[in-house]
Amino acid sequence: MSIHPTAVIGPEVVLGKDVMIHPYAVLDGKITVGDGCEIGPFVHLTGWVTIGKNTKIYAGAAIGTPPQDYSFDGTPGLVEIGENCVLREYVTVHTPVRGAEGEKTIVGDNCFLMANSHVAHNVKLGKNVVLANGCLLAGYVEVEDFAFLSGNSAVHQHCRIGAYVMVGGLTKVVQDVPPYVLCDGSPAMAHGLNVVGLRRRGFTQEQRTMLKELYRILYSGISLREAIAKMKAMETDPLVAHFVEFVEKAEKRGIISASE
Repeated sequence: MSIHPTAVIGPEVVLGKDVMIHPYAVLDGKITVGDGCEIGPFVHLTGWVTIGKNTKIYAGAAIGTPPQDYSFDGTPGLVEIGENCVLREYVTVHTPVRGAEGEKTIVGDNCFLMANSHVAHNVKLGKNVVLANGCLLAGYVEVEDFAFLSGNSAVHQHCRIGAYVMVGGLTKVVQDVPPYVLCDGSPAMAHGLNVVGLRRRGFTQEQRTMLKELYRILYSGISLREAIAKMKAMETDPLVAHFVEFVEKAEKRGIISASE
């Protein structure tokens, strides 16, 4: 373990093995840091935070600070950072609202949050999510596994981003983005499947063809109820089931439209 003498470590902090803490970092809450983590200079960990093993947090990041929400009454809530994550310079991850009810702010395993990205209260990131520089997630946003959100994209509160989605730079997301889709624009619109991303992740030609058919049905101009019924009639497959389940749950914000 290596702790610089200028770092401030509070009495409730629990540090794992082989943790490195750089100059002027402040850990002043109910903080648990897993084995092999590195906490950069001027990082502030406060409130109630758990950090999984081998996660690296760079200079100036602030984790566990109060949410920017008028309804927050100061009740502690858990911020959960997974294993093998990278949080670059000045990333912010906020405490959840209604923490006493079990609400959390979650960053899953293997996530990469680039400089100045923001994860607001009650956000839930799946595994292997990438937020590029300046990406902003409002409260209660949910992002599924392997989604990639490009630089300076912004997501409205309560929106959901499906698995393997690619969000273009400067995109304004105000509705749910179905899994496996490429979206861009202000407001965001679907531009077909994220074919390059799916190919890189090992999706077969047969799987990509099946997903293209799901996309075609969803954006064929029929009602959402009809589209769901048609998609459910397709062959039984976990990819189909996930896509349909996601679309069925698009109650708060609705689904983004497709480009012409």
